[in-house]
Amino acid sequence: MRIAVTGANGFVGQALCPFLQNRLQADLVSLTRNPSTSANKQLALSATDEELIAGLEGVDCLIHLAARAHTRNSTPDDFERDNLALTNRVADLCVAAKIPRLIYLSSIKVNGNSTNGRPPFSADETPQPEDIYGQSKLASEIAVKERLINSQTYWVIIRPPLVYGDKNKGNLHSLETLIDKRFPLPFDKIHNQRDLVSIENLCELIALCATHPQAIHEIFLVSDGVARSTKEIIQLLADRKHQSPYFFNVPDWVFTLIKKFSPQAIERLTGNLQVNIAKTKSLLGWSPRN
Repeated sequence: MRIAVTGANGFVGQALCPFLQNRLQADLVSLTRNPSTSANKQLALSATDEELIAGLEGVDCLIHLAARAHTRNSTPDDFERDNLALTNRVADLCVAAKIPRLIYLSSIKVNGNSTNGRPPFSADETPQPEDIYGQSKLASEIAVKERLINSQTYWVIIRPPLVYGDKNKGNLHSLETLIDKRFPLPFDKIHNQRDLVSIENLCELIALCATHPQAIHEIFLVSDGVARSTKEIIQLLADRKHQSPYFFNVPDWVFTLIKKFSPQAIERLTGNLQVNIAKTKSLLGWSPRN
């Protein structure tokens, strides 16, 4: 099976590519902005469409991972270019190269930022993105569907929550740094519920969606199947590094006060974000490994 991957050098891509080679014996083609020395065939996104179409000949599935994820210091134009415009181009390349299947890695942010006071997010509910990143991912989902209409390419969309592994970035990396420094963390009595997905479980689902006949033209949510509190998330990160975190308790008013100055940061640390993966499990026969 021949599989093309955008974002192969990113956090998910670095784990997914060897997984696909081992699980599906895949012949990989990487589409990247900065090609480097690699055993896999690489195509530069700076190449012309004609060159890319020729390089994608015989590809059975293209997995589109490349995206701008972080809002800090990013402008609307950045998200327009790196998410929507790139996705438009990738979808058009799939059609022109007659690639049978496109898997688009979206984000749970398409559904929203929080499930405080409501049930877990589900795959087929009306999207309500609350920030520019979620809005750009929803626009990209719509573009994928519209551009593949009446083509030979089927689409699959996966919306993961926060992904964790051995080379975490962003907020999880910040937490790991605090764990490494044995910094006491004030989350001993935080009982929120947040779904995450391990890089291993995400790779399993992506590989399944590359071949499963029931995956086409469907949106799937994914998680470990276990919602965790912030304290449990930190413990999970520490366990993967064979470390022991330190926790202490602070009064609720402390978080309330900090929330006035940094509401998004406190929401990510103390709020709820749960997902319902029943559709993924029933339609694909997939279950997360814990």
